[in-house]
Amino acid sequence: MGAEQTGEQLYTLYCSACHAPDGKGANNGAFPPLAGSPWIEGNPKRSIAIVLNGLHGPIDVKGKTYNLEMPPQGAALSNEQILAILNYVHTAWGNKGEKVPVDLVRVARAEFQSRTTPWTAPELLKLFPIPIQKTALSDLTSRVYKGQWNQIPNFDKIQAENIEEEHDGLINPSVAKLDANFGIVWEGNFEAPESAEFEFVLDSDDGSRLTLNQNVVCELNGTGPMDGSRAKTGKITLNKGKIPFRMDFFQNAGPKSLSFKWRKSGTKEWNWLSEKPVASNDSKPSILLIPTDGKTVIYRNFIQGTSSRGIGFGFPGGLNLVYSADNLATELIWSGDFMDASRHWIDRGQGNQPPSGENVIKLTNTRFLPAEARFKGYSLDKEGNPTFKVSIGSQVLTDSWKPGKEGALLRTLTLTGGSELKIPLGNAAVAGAESVTLAPGKSVTLTYPLN
Repeated sequence: MGAEQTGEQLYTLYCSACHAPDGKGANNGAFPPLAGSPWIEGNPKRSIAIVLNGLHGPIDVKGKTYNLEMPPQGAALSNEQILAILNYVHTAWGNKGEKVPVDLVRVARAEFQSRTTPWTAPELLKLFPIPIQKTALSDLTSRVYKGQWNQIPNFDKIQAENIEEEHDGLINPSVAKLDANFGIVWEGNFEAPESAEFEFVLDSDDGSRLTLNQNVVCELNGTGPMDGSRAKTGKITLNKGKIPFRMDFFQNAGPKSLSFKWRKSGTKEWNWLSEKPVASNDSKPSILLIPTDGKTVIYRNFIQGTSSRGIGFGFPGGLNLVYSADNLATELIWSGDFMDASRHWIDRGQGNQPPSGENVIKLTNTRFLPAEARFKGYSLDKEGNPTFKVSIGSQVLTDSWKPGKEGALLRTLTLTGGSELKIPLGNAAVAGAESVTLAPGKSVTLTYPLN
């Protein structure tokens, strides 16, 4: 199955439920985006490691912290499938990630085979650092001062202990190499990408002040924790180009920490100019899987009302089904919403998830085909509609489904090889008959109304 599918098709099958077909993160960005993600850039072995072993704990992507679980896919995907998926993701949606060498997945699988737990973001960054991204700060220097203060002092009247150039364009109190009783002044330029109003958010432990073009934009004077309760927001209109920038900061006691971000007013995405603080995300968003761009969506976890190897498909137009790879038959069909994947996609919750829609119809829960029948996988057409394949001795039965007109599902059964075969259909009230007899080389199309 996998060798016949493109990287885009495999991505749609295995990845789009969380990362969305357009790579921007499902549920309006409730899940990490892949489009434009810096995690795609640099050493491609980082991407392979994540797919093979999964990812646990907080991760910062494009100015937002996500604290969800990505399950390992190494056992489910072959080397060829991983290669196809990653080479698609690394170049789709404007991404400029490196092409994955043909043998690198095999090499990485051998290298990480002894690992039994998912990766964390710090582990991955230590092994495969993300290339430094250019920030809006340029020509940045830092001056470090020793002393104990309860208010921001006039650092211009104090002798600096050390002066350094900061080439990463980030505000980081760790440059002081001291645990307490110090101050830092960063100076340089803020490069405004256009003439507009800009919004800045500043938080720190203890005091800090942002000055742009000699105007104080945000100030946290005095001592206190960096827990969001003291954060300040400021707005200022700037002309395009380099704007004189200054950040004053002092640390009295407690963690040495500062967070600083900006955006053009009226936009959603924040740009960080500090190491982003790791914040927990205890709320678990639902993942209502919805067909997008006219393509069918897939759910491959435990589904209530079918066997453990049930595979769900949500078609455009609110038509849905579950095929059992154990019983070699479509067992459930229903209308309305497809599936809420949150139980199994967040923290790997246990139990079976019921269909989210209405009028769930049980076609069968019994294996009707002969004992020698074997499930041989399924393939998808360009719209994501499935065709299931079953071998019965020397014969092959294909079972194709797609949405029809006026709220109905169309099912096409085709038999090759051997002699005529009687195919049970299950619920005769829905299928229109208890069974259908197929001749080799012939097809029959059935209509399943869900109105």
